[in-house]
Amino acid sequence: MIDDEQKKIDEIIVKIDTQLSAFSDSYRSGPDLYFYKKIFDLRANFPDIESFLKNEYNCEILYACLTSWDMNSRGAKMKYFDGFQQNLINCIEHFKKLEIIDRLNKPNVNELLQLLTMTYQNLDLMQTNSKLVSNSKLLHYLFPNTLMPMDRENTLVYLFGENARTYESMKRYQEIIEFSYKVINKKDNWANYRDNRWNTTAPKMVDNAIIMIRDEQKGK
Repeated sequence: MIDDEQKKIDEIIVKIDTQLSAFSDSYRSGPDLYFYKKIFDLRANFPDIESFLKNEYNCEILYACLTSWDMNSRGAKMKYFDGFQQNLINCIEHFKKLEIIDRLNKPNVNELLQLLTMTYQNLDLMQTNSKLVSNSKLLHYLFPNTLMPMDRENTLVYLFGENARTYESMKRYQEIIEFSYKVINKKDNWANYRDNRWNTTAPKMVDNAIIMIRDEQKGK
């Protein structure tokens, strides 16, 4: 359960309204931004998620982006590319169901959460047992308008407290996605905040606001 949920929703909304425009200028850049933008560019060239993932180069860019987003450092260890790619191919039928919801202007959140159950359970990108962070980032790359990325230091600590860094589960992932939609549904002008760097979609902007709040809490 998210502590002080309404307070956090209001805090994120205020952060988006007052400071989000400065996020892209202050946040890191380099390979992490390059590969992230590259995924958006490549995805626009393919009509559906199946054709996108059956192109090996696209899978390589997804792999590189996860690496640049720290998924092969700080104790995290990704699978060798062959295993990573095969797992994505094995999950295509799950991704196709998510794609139907992703194409809706306002997805049914309950239906989304149900579909995420099987996708999350079958998505297995890491040599280590951890799933939440790697799965959330990969799913955000594939469905950036619908699903937000997560991490331990910012997302988990902000929403669940200091002791939440090491506790992750599919249920927790679903709770965070549900929370993100409570924020997203508070606004109807997300396009006004977009830029050509980190403020790409509503779910990523929610993530950006959480990062900014956590930086303040840590005194950065």
